[in-house]
Amino acid sequence: MRLTLRTLLAYLDDMLEPLQTKEIGAKIAESEQARELMERIKQVTRRRRLTTPTNSGPGGIDPNTIAEYLDSEVTSETAAEVEQICLASDVHLAELASCHQILTLVLREPALVPPSAKQRMIALVKGPEAIPSRKGWPASKQELDLSSSMELESGVSHLAGAGPFGNRNFLLMVGGGVLIACLLIGVVWQILRTLQVSNPDPKENQVAQNDAKKNDPKKTATPISDDKKKTEPKKKTATVTPKVEQKNPEEKGSLLITNIPIKSAETQEIAYKPADEKNEKVGVFIAPPAKEFAVLLSANPRENTWTRIAGKNEAVHSNRSLVSLPGSKSVIALGSQVEVTLWGNLPEVTLDFLSSESRVTLHPHVTLDADLTLDRGKIIVRSTRKDRNAIVRVRFDNPMLREETYVDITLHGPDAAVVVERFSALDRNEPFFENPKDPLRKGPTVVMRLLALSKSASLRSGQPTHVIDEKNQPIVEWHSRRGVISPAHQTPLPPWVQGTPPLKADSDKVAREKALHAHRMLASILDKKSVKIGLAELSQQAQDDASRELLADKKILPETFAMWRHAVRCTMAIDDIGSLYEDFSQERTPMPIRSLLLISIHQWLGLHRDHNYHMLEMLGKKTVSMKIVGLFHKISEDQARDPETYQTLIEGLDNNLLSIRVLCHWHLSALVPAGQAIPYDPTGPRLMREEAVQNWTRLIPPGSLPPIGVPKKDKKG
Repeated sequence: MRLTLRTLLAYLDDMLEPLQTKEIGAKIAESEQARELMERIKQVTRRRRLTTPTNSGPGGIDPNTIAEYLDSEVTSETAAEVEQICLASDVHLAELASCHQILTLVLREPALVPPSAKQRMIALVKGPEAIPSRKGWPASKQELDLSSSMELESGVSHLAGAGPFGNRNFLLMVGGGVLIACLLIGVVWQILRTLQVSNPDPKENQVAQNDAKKNDPKKTATPISDDKKKTEPKKKTATVTPKVEQKNPEEKGSLLITNIPIKSAETQEIAYKPADEKNEKVGVFIAPPAKEFAVLLSANPRENTWTRIAGKNEAVHSNRSLVSLPGSKSVIALGSQVEVTLWGNLPEVTLDFLSSESRVTLHPHVTLDADLTLDRGKIIVRSTRKDRNAIVRVRFDNPMLREETYVDITLHGPDAAVVVERFSALDRNEPFFENPKDPLRKGPTVVMRLLALSKSASLRSGQPTHVIDEKNQPIVEWHSRRGVISPAHQTPLPPWVQGTPPLKADSDKVAREKALHAHRMLASILDKKSVKIGLAELSQQAQDDASRELLADKKILPETFAMWRHAVRCTMAIDDIGSLYEDFSQERTPMPIRSLLLISIHQWLGLHRDHNYHMLEMLGKKTVSMKIVGLFHKISEDQARDPETYQTLIEGLDNNLLSIRVLCHWHLSALVPAGQAIPYDPTGPRLMREEAVQNWTRLIPPGSLPPIGVPKKDKKG
């Protein structure tokens, strides 16, 4: 019997046969993850105030699917998907475990209703069942025995000559029946009243309006004394959400704010709906100061091109991918008095190497102050509203559930600001799956970090509300494989929170200066040329400078390397994987730049769940293409313990394709540090490569593992 979530629940609820219980118990004793999961199930089923999962939207599961899963009536793919959702969410895990426990109790101990209880229930309803001459269902022998025992234990004696008012139980039944009838009448009356209010008759509505005009509240209102003013609570007024309309289509950046009254959204959860796909103006681009260079790009899906948004108060439209290149802080002012800053990160400046570009898609919304999808990178969401708190919905892709997830952020007061960051990476222990629908594929590991930059904010996404405060609890993190991590007391604040981190080493200062220079150079080029031509020109200039420097001093200068590195980062930001791989597979590309391209492509594959297959489509769906994409993934722990892995990598050192030779040497150098001393150049002569293969074979003979050993298993991973 396999150790699955279903068998683990059956083991906890004692539903297995003795032999099966012994077998599963032995497997649990050997598996630390199974023991941790058992403790987690016990904790979540006892946790108070845990919400219930939704039937639709992100993270929603159909109750029928849960029932079919518990009855073992689903396919293996559906079962795997249900288990992944439950393992990633405490709410779903508690729901599944509780349902299994309830069904276990019901099926194991069926309820037996004695005839006397049936008669009492029938007496409460004045229907055909209450007619004395009507015969009911014959009672079974088991029910009769149970009825006799219950009557003896309770000491109830049915007197033949007792009147209806002489029996205390009869009075209790009549009183209970009257109480239930009154409650039912009250509930029905409330429902009818609600329906009447929500769907008023037009004629009655007109009469009510005429009566309201006659009875002017200003004339009939009684004055409130000072004592009443102090003690009487203030009435809540309806909040308003601004609607952005274009004042004049020909006038750039002109916004007309129209207030639409709505119910207070801060006290209730706003229902999830798919993003509105309308393409309309939602805000304007705020030009940066003269000394700053912000490069904000907007995608044109029809032509598959990118255009720069740089004009003062230039319009920004919804449902178009917006990318702020590394080193750019691009501010967008929405008509709802909310600012969204796309923070393109330059690692040499912020010392944050988790993300580079910032990529966002804005959506129009009637109720929310801002609705957007964060694809990757950092954004700052700031409220400028003074009348009420602002509510922002941030959507993002959840690779574990293969669907969209969201978090609603309530910014408390004017100038409240929150940093939202999404970064992801390929999981080391997940290889490349040729079938994108493989049930074992979980996708990249995604982390969402929310940080209170100014004042405080409330976070909600179908879970209990989390409050982040810039002083007390500033950070909340969400992990795609572990769920919400809150409070994150042990998570240190990023170095860029207090501004630009200081540097001590002179080399770091030079690297920061060169990175800023490359960013300014690209911004100047894009002032006059298109995005594609500007990136190609910057890359070509870096290649020409590198060629001259290698011929003269056999070393690339820091300024040239920074220029090429910035071109690679920006090319990756617009998903031009074809250009990156073309430079990677060319023999003329210098080794330092080739290593930079290798790491960049590896990082790009981890930015989205389907990037593997986008690259595979670019290379052509061939066997060798699948091998190349697979080699861009790290070697898993299981593969590192297989001697065949090393022989395959050693043979790849002499492959006909340069890209395979480079990738195989990359893996061998990381797995076997002792082999780094073996001379090898993937672009060198064939004889030199064959000699390197022989040296690697002597170091790791066929059928054996490296002499120093392999990496130990990472418990955290």
